[in-house]
Amino acid sequence: MESSAGTASENGVKKRFENIKKSPNDKRVYRGLILNNDMKVLLISDSTTDKSAACLDVNVGFMSDPAELPGLAHLCKHMVLLGTQKYPNNNEFYYYVSEHGGHLNASTLLDRTVYYFDIVPNKLEEALDRFSQCFHKPLFAESMMAPVINVINSEHNTADDSIKFNQLHRSSADPEHPFSKFKTGNEETLYVNPKKNGINVRDELLKFHGTWYSANIMALSVLGKESLNDLEKMVVKMFVEVPNKGVDAPEWRDSPFNENHYGHKWFIVPMSDIRLLKVIFPLPKLQEHYKADPTHYISHLLGHEGDGSLLSALKRKGWANSLAAGKQNAARGELNFFAVIVDLTEEGVDHIDDIVSLMFQYINMLKSEGPIRWIFEECRQIAQMDFDFREKSPPRSYVNLTVQALQKYPMEE
Repeated sequence: MESSAGTASENGVKKRFENIKKSPNDKRVYRGLILNNDMKVLLISDSTTDKSAACLDVNVGFMSDPAELPGLAHLCKHMVLLGTQKYPNNNEFYYYVSEHGGHLNASTLLDRTVYYFDIVPNKLEEALDRFSQCFHKPLFAESMMAPVINVINSEHNTADDSIKFNQLHRSSADPEHPFSKFKTGNEETLYVNPKKNGINVRDELLKFHGTWYSANIMALSVLGKESLNDLEKMVVKMFVEVPNKGVDAPEWRDSPFNENHYGHKWFIVPMSDIRLLKVIFPLPKLQEHYKADPTHYISHLLGHEGDGSLLSALKRKGWANSLAAGKQNAARGELNFFAVIVDLTEEGVDHIDDIVSLMFQYINMLKSEGPIRWIFEECRQIAQMDFDFREKSPPRSYVNLTVQALQKYPMEE
């Protein structure tokens, strides 16, 4: 059920959504809001929770970095949390959360930046006040720029295998496409080169934040012990003043890969003891088909482990230990991928081309058979059972999951 909530001057809420779809096994209660500044909010009341949590998602990421400042969105992520006009101490929010049994973190992704924390339930209101100020009036203190860039440089130098793989994937794309950008940045991109080129990084940071950190492309998910009405009062009071700059979330309508990029094989020397083969396929935009989720059908068949499956054939030859397949969401628009990941045996490393050949034989068989109704129905029934009997997720994970859904799907769903 959707209900109008009057004008902004009355209560700060444009719309409420009371009938949020949920699992029959879910005892939490929900309410959706569109605040007067067009921020989307999901309130989750759970009287039994041992932690309260919140997550805010901004629909801008490192693909929107200026070409001359790789890593600016990542720098912004760090700086946003380091002092506000109301709470000017550099690590006020970090200290408050950690002192009250919580954890604070943030992630910079291709097209979004996510901030999240959890805390003991009776400290949610004070924590939310500090959290909201990060998006309303951050300081971006000049004195913190150099220390944060040093932290970013250290993160870059200690990157794990998955980060290196993802950067290679992006670097193999069209270098003119934003997908190919350097995600994290480092000392060279955020200090040495800007200084050489006369670029004031803090000015550019303020410009980036001033352009993109807009309430109308933000979503917020809050979970607490309080009633929905109390959570609503709390959130409206603290977040309705976040500015709405009326920006459109960036969307990329051209693929970062074309015929010149396909059919390439790249090798990575890992830091850890792993042997993986990852085959990536570009996908068209499928968001409008989210209810049918066609990639789930393909994942089900390619990831099948029983007799007649691709994995069973690879295991018989002694080339693989396990196999996973599924859609990898990249960014809004034409940036979607499907990946097949094979955990190889030592012998399998010497048969990469044979494994890829078997993979395409299996895919061609699926194409020749076409969609099979009973398999689709089986996938649908399993998904429905998973939903109906879903177990409660930890609060911090759950607000992170639900805030992503807020940005992708209709509020009621």
